[in-house]
Amino acid sequence: MLIDTLASQDITKRDLVRGRRLLTAAIVSPVAGLSVPLVLTLVLTFLFGANPPAAITIFFFGMIGTALTTLIGLFFTAFFLVKRSKWRRDLRERIAARGITSREIDWFRAELQPKEKKTLDGLRKSDELLADTYADYLASKLTAARITRSARQELSLMKRRQQKLRQLGTEGARNLQAEIDEDIAKVLDIQTRAKDAIAEAQTGIERVEATFARGGTLADSDITLKKLSARTADLPHALEKARLTDEIRRELENGDDGEG
Repeated sequence: MLIDTLASQDITKRDLVRGRRLLTAAIVSPVAGLSVPLVLTLVLTFLFGANPPAAITIFFFGMIGTALTTLIGLFFTAFFLVKRSKWRRDLRERIAARGITSREIDWFRAELQPKEKKTLDGLRKSDELLADTYADYLASKLTAARITRSARQELSLMKRRQQKLRQLGTEGARNLQAEIDEDIAKVLDIQTRAKDAIAEAQTGIERVEATFARGGTLADSDITLKKLSARTADLPHALEKARLTDEIRRELENGDDGEG
């Protein structure tokens, strides 16, 4: 399944068209670089090749031109592939900022383990309902893992600011420290919930894989159909709220320092 055709509420038709155009440009560039000078060389040889010296000259410069334009075409291929890679990365981040769902898991196949890819593909051929449950567990795990990483980075920033305020030792600094303590507690809670979600998702993943390995289906298993992703969907928003609160406080703090 081509991920460029997958639907997502965060991805517009314009986004998909841009991705297809970048891929087309990457494919066409070396072909054009190779074919255009070759065709031109053949045409010139046909028109002026009756004279051997002229034919040799046309052939010589034609080969040089073909080599140069092919290299230029390969350069543009690399350029468009890098642009497309950035396009896909930006779209994935846009999806992840809201929380990954089972229908969007193919956008994140590069982050799945080989066994997870194989199981997901196998389930899609044999049991669509179980495949959707498995994709939901995978999506929840990826969302929670991203939240854990982001929370860790946010905590590091907050603790550095705490250390800076502690060195100031003023009354205002102590008040800000207390507020940052509250923010840290919120982020720690988000981090704990994300880790719990990872553990629960991993358990679900292993149970589905065991069912698939023995040839079972959702009907004869005790795997729950509850959507774990629905319970992890609020984590990105909670972390973003904590981050924005900290940024606002940082701006106010910088403003106070400037006035001082």
